[in-house]
Amino acid sequence: MLGLFENPVDPFPTGDNRTPAADVRRFLLTELRPLRPVVAAAVATTILCAAIEVWLIGYAGRLVDTLAAGSPDTLWADHGTELLIVATFVLLIRPLINLAGEALDDIAFRANARPLARWRAHRHVSRQSVGWFRDDLAGRIASWVRDGGDAASTAAYSVVHTLVFVIAYIAGSVWLMSAIDVRLLLPLGAWILAYALLMWWAVPRYRRASERLQDAESALTGLLVDSYANVDTLALLGDPDSRTEHDRRVFAAARRAHLDVQRVEVTINSSMMALGSALLVGLVGYGIALWRTDAAPMGLVAAALALSFRITAMAEWLLDAVSSLFGSVGALRRALRTIAQPLAVADKPQATPLRIRGGAISFSQVSHHYGRRGGGLDRLSLDVAAGERVGIVGRSGAGKSTLVGLLLRFHDAESGKIMIDGTDITDVTQESLRGHIAMVAQEATLLHRSVRENIAGPGSADDAQVETALRRASADGFVAALRDADGRTGLDAHVGERGVRLSGGQRQRIALARAFYRNAQILVLDEATSALDSEAEAAIHDTLDEVMTGRTVIAIAHRLSTIARMDRIVVLDAGRIAEQGTHAELLGRGRRYADLWSRQSGGFLGTAAGQDGHGRVRQILESEAERHTVAGPSESPSRP
Repeated sequence: MLGLFENPVDPFPTGDNRTPAADVRRFLLTELRPLRPVVAAAVATTILCAAIEVWLIGYAGRLVDTLAAGSPDTLWADHGTELLIVATFVLLIRPLINLAGEALDDIAFRANARPLARWRAHRHVSRQSVGWFRDDLAGRIASWVRDGGDAASTAAYSVVHTLVFVIAYIAGSVWLMSAIDVRLLLPLGAWILAYALLMWWAVPRYRRASERLQDAESALTGLLVDSYANVDTLALLGDPDSRTEHDRRVFAAARRAHLDVQRVEVTINSSMMALGSALLVGLVGYGIALWRTDAAPMGLVAAALALSFRITAMAEWLLDAVSSLFGSVGALRRALRTIAQPLAVADKPQATPLRIRGGAISFSQVSHHYGRRGGGLDRLSLDVAAGERVGIVGRSGAGKSTLVGLLLRFHDAESGKIMIDGTDITDVTQESLRGHIAMVAQEATLLHRSVRENIAGPGSADDAQVETALRRASADGFVAALRDADGRTGLDAHVGERGVRLSGGQRQRIALARAFYRNAQILVLDEATSALDSEAEAAIHDTLDEVMTGRTVIAIAHRLSTIARMDRIVVLDAGRIAEQGTHAELLGRGRRYADLWSRQSGGFLGTAAGQDGHGRVRQILESEAERHTVAGPSESPSRP
């Protein structure tokens, strides 16, 4: 039976790419819109349940009067049918209505509202640019996506279930008391006023304390994720005492924030106990006074006693619900600061898939400084012909990684244009753009999934093509021997978080296999062989040459020997092109590239060497230029 309530909506809809509303009320109204029929049914059932509760208390009072006035001998004859109807209602109808209300609240609504809100937040956040993620901690973003969904469902549940029920119950109690004797509204009205004042004082304080707790818990989550994900780096940094003191301060801040919340809660609960006692004395005492003057029947005292206990419990429940509501609203408001940010890099509404004809790339007066005054690229213009292999070199901070990041639209250039086959990359969809570019990065991090998924992506894969890619990357040997903690082997073995179960060289060979598998027209190599030993690098060099043939290649390298065979080498400095040409041409000019080559070929030449040192540089340059000219650009110079 409960299965009928499980799937009132699809909690994982696709196709809606709107940015989530940044305002809490609008977020709840828009993201939970599919559940409106469920909410309407739940509210109606909740009000009905509250009305039944109040009616039962009133009926209990009348039953006391009936028993007091009647005779045991005639009770069944006079009221037997009525008692049977009420008993049947209480035993059958009331539980069924309550079951429907609970199923609507907890299964149809709550179990779907939370994944619905989480799914929408996740889908939006996962479409953010790589640059956006680099401005925050991944663990903190993940916690806001998760906790934001929890907060949204809890806030809505508090309104649909608790607030509606308690307000309907108190309203029914007011009606019941006024129907018996309007004078009973005096103690009840005084209590409602005192209760409202308590809420006016307590709720804002609870909300502020809850927001501080959310910020402190977020900082603690960020610390834990950062510490556990980078445990090897922390071990190398040393000084555990300073690290312990830093961690202690973060933990202490979370504790202090939690204490502030608990202090408000203790104050609220103690005040509620005092108000409940006052209501009990007021209602029952006033009922007894009326009964003594024959102004009210004995049943009134019984009903007033039951109502005072029940209203006190309801009011405490309401205050907890209001505190929970504002706590959830505070948590959701904080989460929305992250998950409701507009896309940092968004597709244009009229964006179309990129169509590759040859893979020509053009950078035209491109500048990008990450919002700062320096760094990145500065009015760079560079044309890469279709099928051309271009090496990019330069000192750290010269703009090499920025060039690649802009090509992949990890960021949008602050000025200038980037074209592929004459099409502005901002006019095409990011998915299609990256679908035509295969990249092997210097830091080859992997997903905690199978080898197969790390190469071919989730979903179906052609194992024959995967194995071919592994052979071309010289990775088939170690992959065949893999076995994870759950007994999965080979292509099915999971590689651990960020590929931690593999060595750096193994991770990079998996990344190379991924690039081979994708078979894209444009290939970006960012220190693609930096983590490989000389034997492994030599083993895949011929394969790399084969893969690069006929493709447009941009290769970044610090080891100049790895790009000496490129068709053209571009030297970047301070975000601009300092020089460009073939390996031999650049050596012959004796400028920046020649200086870098001489340092890698002959080591650092100190000033103490005098003219002999400079003569050695000239000899290296002349030798390299002459040898490369004889060998031709397609042949690899011997390694320095």
